[in-house]
Amino acid sequence: MVSPGEEFYRTYTAAQVKAVVAALSERAEFPYELTYLGGGSRLWHNGETVSNSDNTPVLGDMDTLLTRYAEELLALAPASWSVRIVDLGPGTTRPVRGLLRRLLDRSRLEGYRAIDISAELLALARENLVAEFPERAEGFDLRRGDFTGSDLAQVLSAADPHRDDLGPARFVVLAGGTLYNFADPGRVLRHVGEAMREGDVLLLTLRIDTGVDRPPFMDRVSVGGPYKPQQLAGLDLLGIDRSWYVPETGYDPERSEVFVRVRFSEPVAVNVTMDGRQRTISFRAGDTVVVWRYLYVDRSALVDQLTRSGFAVRLLEQGESGQVVLVAATLAERTRTD
Repeated sequence: MVSPGEEFYRTYTAAQVKAVVAALSERAEFPYELTYLGGGSRLWHNGETVSNSDNTPVLGDMDTLLTRYAEELLALAPASWSVRIVDLGPGTTRPVRGLLRRLLDRSRLEGYRAIDISAELLALARENLVAEFPERAEGFDLRRGDFTGSDLAQVLSAADPHRDDLGPARFVVLAGGTLYNFADPGRVLRHVGEAMREGDVLLLTLRIDTGVDRPPFMDRVSVGGPYKPQQLAGLDLLGIDRSWYVPETGYDPERSEVFVRVRFSEPVAVNVTMDGRQRTISFRAGDTVVVWRYLYVDRSALVDQLTRSGFAVRLLEQGESGQVVLVAATLAERTRTD
């Protein structure tokens, strides 16, 4: 039996410890969003190093989509309005910096707001924004919080004062495939949509399934990778030694989902302190724990999911690699039953 060290309890709040225990116990998964805290965040500072895979062309393509289609995005807002960027899970801010520059060049940026659960990543985001926009970054608003819960109101609230003819329009950004890392992307979309107001534009950048150039692990599980080191950071914090399991990467056709999981080569029991009590989570040899997931759907399924979540797609553009897309969507007209 192992127990998490002090760093685990320093890294996570009591609520996050409960979320870790629930996810491991109920669905054999370490919540990927929580690997952006503590040691996982330091790996982002080191350049998001990939251990044994190279997706640089695709990732670079995703980082430039908002900039490449900036004019098309600006056409979705009235020309007389300024634009406020609301960045949900900004990470390194690479995807959004080019769009910010375009807005500044046209004197249309009203402001930039961001929310992330990781104080470390927010510090990195701030550092990058200061380097890129030294004269404006001081006015950018970066807040720590969970945008999948009630903290979304910190940066995006339907109760904001009604805007006048001058705006601002709000572009709500979920970049870099963030949305599809969640176990239930549809729930996240509905939650964000409930906080948006008429005229807001949701911007997504995502990797999609094109039906060609599929990775080999879509046909068979690849033992040993590819994976990112930060995907294992949560297990490290739990005190689970990497010699006790083997990473596997594969594809679940029933969920249309790519995953990274670990398969234990020996029994493991983790004793976690929660609310002053001990909770033991046990795994047998051969059991698996998911450490990363990514919904991998085609264009049609993507549009269908947005529609079912209450959005209307206004723009869908493919990147140069053909494997990533930019989607701009607004709230669909809501049917009233009262």
